[in-house]
Amino acid sequence: MHRCLLALVPASALLLAGCPPTACTPSDDPSIQLGSGVGGAFAAYETGEQVGLDIAPQGGFGVTTLILTDGLNATEDELAVAQLDVLIDGVLEGEFTAENNRLLCRSDGEGGQISGVVVGFDSQKYSSNDDLLTLNGQEVDLDVTVTDSLGNSAQVLQRVTVVVGN
Repeated sequence: MHRCLLALVPASALLLAGCPPTACTPSDDPSIQLGSGVGGAFAAYETGEQVGLDIAPQGGFGVTTLILTDGLNATEDELAVAQLDVLIDGVLEGEFTAENNRLLCRSDGEGGQISGVVVGFDSQKYSSNDDLLTLNGQEVDLDVTVTDSLGNSAQVLQRVTVVVGN
């Protein structure tokens, strides 16, 4: 069993010498990954990976994603804000700010997780089946920024390929 040394430092701060910081606490270089998974499993999206569309809770359709964080504050009570944008050829095609997302520390202690968010397309522009079919085979960028309650944030731009109707 590894033991960490505990030392008191000025200003009543605590330093755990010899213990690596956990990925569920803020760091100077936070990051996030997008992917899919169920029941604790996670598969990061590869560039150009084919993804389907789901109904977005904010209206319309979009790509459901699992967000993993590293270096953001993650606890059972942590509520984070996720800015969910989708771009085609650099043009914004949908945006949504999802507030009060539970940012849980994963059971392995290797960072935080937000489940079941949908990065959605503009429901006015993509309102019919014909509109959605124009997305089939289209490469899109999922632009996601997560900000924890302490004001720390991380951003990722993930390119995927939309598949409609398969």
